[in-house]
Amino acid sequence: MENREKQLEELIQRELRDLPEVPAPATLVHRVMLAVHERAKQPWWKRSWLAWPAGIQLASLVVLLVSAGMVSYLLGAAWDGVNVTSIWQRVSESFAWLKPEWEILAALLNAVLLLIRAVGQQTLLIGAFVVTLAYLSFVAVGTLCVRVALSRA
Repeated sequence: MENREKQLEELIQRELRDLPEVPAPATLVHRVMLAVHERAKQPWWKRSWLAWPAGIQLASLVVLLVSAGMVSYLLGAAWDGVNVTSIWQRVSESFAWLKPEWEILAALLNAVLLLIRAVGQQTLLIGAFVVTLAYLSFVAVGTLCVRVALSRA
């Protein structure tokens, strides 16, 4: 079996070496350089996240991690029956200067937790599944639209 694969590999290699070289189109270098310069002209927020300035990358990463941590902690606390007001009291002690904003946020979060408890866990999980499915379908449709748009360009 290995001998046949080795012979096939050598045959393919020999055939490929015997093929004549195909020259690149004359306009290829020009088109590639235009595409490179167009991408370089884009503002930072239209580029990939890895091309953003380091300070903004760090700030967005911190916001993402804090948001994800807060959501995870609050959802875990909600299922364990912890009152959000007690959580916010601990946080507001550290940030006393933000007390009016914390009170509004605590009231909103308590309302959300009451709604979650009233609706029930099964309904909440079904809703999360539907939202996730909708998000993934929007990403798929967006990807399809971009591919179609770029294939015609």
